[in-house]
Amino acid sequence: MAADDRNPMTTTFTHAEIRTAAQQWFARLLAPDCNELERAAFNRWRAASPLHDVAYREVADVWDRSADLREDPVIAAALQEAMRPAVRLGRPRRRRWWPALAAAASVVLAATVLLWALMPRDVAGIRYATALGEQRTVVLADGSRVVLDTDSELLAQIDKHTRQLTLQHGQADFEVQHDTTRPFVVHVGDGSVTATGTHFQVRVGESDSIVTLLQGQVVVAADARGPGRSATLQPGERIAIEPSGRLGALQAVSESELASARGWTGGNLVVKAWRLDAVVAEMNRYSSTKLRLGDSALASVPISGVFKAGDQKSFALALEYGWSIDASQRVTAGEIVLTRK
Repeated sequence: MAADDRNPMTTTFTHAEIRTAAQQWFARLLAPDCNELERAAFNRWRAASPLHDVAYREVADVWDRSADLREDPVIAAALQEAMRPAVRLGRPRRRRWWPALAAAASVVLAATVLLWALMPRDVAGIRYATALGEQRTVVLADGSRVVLDTDSELLAQIDKHTRQLTLQHGQADFEVQHDTTRPFVVHVGDGSVTATGTHFQVRVGESDSIVTLLQGQVVVAADARGPGRSATLQPGERIAIEPSGRLGALQAVSESELASARGWTGGNLVVKAWRLDAVVAEMNRYSSTKLRLGDSALASVPISGVFKAGDQKSFALALEYGWSIDASQRVTAGEIVLTRK
């Protein structure tokens, strides 16, 4: 197929371009001269990515809810004019419907803007949060299950049209109820994760956000423009969404890392040959009593085992017996200092 014969809607888009393409397709499908070839092209575009399907259904949902606006004589007249078949003289030319499509799309977009301007902003959804040291399991309205880790916050909008969530901070484990008509989208930092039914985890860190897939398949998309702004993960793979809005390299997750990923949902910290400073940092996420290295030489000591997340005293005791490390609790300072024996 020649380059200029390709359908312009089959290329890879940014989120903004996907929304625009969805609006254009929706408008074109309303036109009386829309033919079967165009409908087939639309079906290919919609099936090419869960992101395309999400964007199209959002446009359709807004259109359905904007029926009152379309009763306005001015808008109705503009839409009728926009969808009128173009006059063709001589041999028909390809893609003559684009000018009419653009006009119709502008009407759809205008209705969309007006509708969302009139809708209350607090309709969005439900906030779920955990305190320091707390874990919480939530069953969403669609039957999906979310485990929120310590000090985490999740906003969820689940209805018959959409499943949109935002992980504000912290870490969450998602077991998604399968529903091909409503992809499950988790927005995080400068990107998003889209799934229809699967099991994955998202962690919002200080420098980036990490997506780990345990089962099924997800599409991770970054907000930045440029190549490599989306990736499809298979089970046992992980990827970072960087602060620049780009994706890091796709990585295979080792068995020990998978054990750690599964362990925290049960309140356990499962580590294999972790550096002591990394274990200390992770344990400190779960408790107001902080572990502190009193000797910097201890930082690289390898630690393996299963520890109760946030149980600083038991962990300190394990270090004393298993690694010849002295643990001195300073009650007034709210910390446990680790030094060599």
